[in-house]
Amino acid sequence: MFAESELAEGLINDEEVLEERRLREWSDGARVIHWVGIVLLGAFLVPLFNAIPPRWTEPRWQLSLITLLMSNGVNALIGALLLCVAPLFNSADGQIRKRTLLVRTLASWVAVGWLLLIPLQIFLGVRLINAQVSDELGQIQSIERTTRAVANSTNELELQAALAQIPNQPPLPRLTIPLEEAKANLIAQLQMNINAAKNRQQEASSDRWQTWLKEVIRNSVMSVLLATGFLAIGKNRQFVPPTASQTTRRRSRR
Repeated sequence: MFAESELAEGLINDEEVLEERRLREWSDGARVIHWVGIVLLGAFLVPLFNAIPPRWTEPRWQLSLITLLMSNGVNALIGALLLCVAPLFNSADGQIRKRTLLVRTLASWVAVGWLLLIPLQIFLGVRLINAQVSDELGQIQSIERTTRAVANSTNELELQAALAQIPNQPPLPRLTIPLEEAKANLIAQLQMNINAAKNRQQEASSDRWQTWLKEVIRNSVMSVLLATGFLAIGKNRQFVPPTASQTTRRRSRR
C-alpha cells in the first residue's frame, strides 16, 4: 500500500511538473506573439516618417501619405491580429489582455478610417489632375497670347515686346528681313509650338487619368480588405479567452 501511494504521488507530481512546463511554454508563446504584433505595428508606423514635414494643403503630399498607408496596411492588420491572438495562449497576463482590449476597441474606428480613404483619394486625385491640366492649359494660352501680340505688332519694338512675354526667351536680334516676313515666320513657329503643346497635354492628361483610375481601383480594393479585417478584429470586444490550464484540461478529457 505504501509503495502504491508513493507511485501515485509520483505520478501526480509528474503531471504537475508537465502542467507547469506546458503553462510556461504557452506563456512564452503568448509573449512572443504579442511582441511580434507590436513590432509589426511599429513597422507600419515607421515609413510614415517619410511624410515629415506634413504639408496638409498639398494634394500631392496627401496622396503620397495615403500610398504609404496602403503599402504598409497589411503589417498593421497582421500586427493587430497577433496582439488579439496572444491572449489565447495566456489570458492571465494583464498587460497582454489590456493591450488586446485597446486594439479591439480601436479596430472598428481604424476600419472606418480605411473606408474614408476611398472618397478622399478620389477627391485628391481629381483635384491634382485638374490642377496639372490647368497649369498646362495656362502655358498654352500664354503662347497663344504671344502669338496674337506678334500678329498685332506694327514695328520692331512691339515685336520684341511681344516675344519678351515668353519666359527665358532671348532678345530678338535686329531684323534683317521685312517686318511682315519676320512676323509670319515667328507666328508659324509659335503655332507649331502650340500644336505640339496641345498634343503633349492631351496625351499626358489621358495617361494621368488611366494611371489614376488603376490606382483608385487598387487602393479601393485594398481599403475594403483592410477595413474588413479590422472590423472582424474589433467585432467581439467582450471576448474572454480561455486560460491555458482550461484548454489543457479540455484536451485531457478527450
